[in-house]
Amino acid sequence: MSERFVNIDRETPMLFPVDMREWLPEDHLVHFVIEAIEQIGVAGFKVNRRGCGSEQYPPEMMLALLVYSYVTRRFFSLRLGVLCAFA
Repeated sequence: MSERFVNIDRETPMLFPVDMREWLPEDHLVHFVIEAIEQIGVAGFKVNRRGCGSEQYPPEMMLALLVYSYVTRRFFSLRLGVLCAFA
């Protein structure tokens, strides 16, 4: 059975709201973190393969969020949740 991940598509422009990539300069840290995580490969990460429950976020996206949050000194899950909700 295939994994059920939430679709994270950074290549398709958004119509509303605007494309979030335009909000940050090309040399912003987040672009480096995303690129570095994509090169690491997370094939060995544990995912729910049973297909029960809600769709999961891809491990690459969750790891990039964790690394970026620690690099920018945001350590608390509640604060991260608030920041993600408004992103």
